[in-house]
Amino acid sequence: MASKPDRILQQFPGPVTLHPSRIKFLILLAGSLGFSVGGYYMVRDGASGGWFVLGFFGLCTLISVMLTLPGASGLTLDRDGFRVSSMYRRAHTRWRDAGGFITSGLPPSGYVMVVYDDATIRSGKLAAANIKLTGRNSGLPNTYGLEADELAELMVAWRERAMRSR
Repeated sequence: MASKPDRILQQFPGPVTLHPSRIKFLILLAGSLGFSVGGYYMVRDGASGGWFVLGFFGLCTLISVMLTLPGASGLTLDRDGFRVSSMYRRAHTRWRDAGGFITSGLPPSGYVMVVYDDATIRSGKLAAANIKLTGRNSGLPNTYGLEADELAELMVAWRERAMRSR
């Protein structure tokens, strides 16, 4: 039986859109909502810091609701490149401008993500910080229902096919 990345790769040249796990966002929503309720009770009881807790986790609740809506987040692969959608903002990267897809753990959490080099990003403080942390200047914000190593494997293989088809 073919692995999930292999099944996705069979759909080349696409487009194919991968979506993030809704479970992750629903867990974030539940936790944020719970802390928001706790913040409300802190404000009601006059506890210091209650407004901060309510405001911060209220904002987290709104963001998690937005992330669970259809079309808010995704990764679309096609012959020309890939498009990352995050909170309805889209960014397109051409395959010829991207390479070196690997996984990297983010310190101190150890969260593993897919990182890559984007040739259109020449310099800047954010790029320098990314390189220092992960060894690459860009990264994908999610693993879109795959393990990070599976997504990195898929990105490498899709890029190779796209570059050969030119």
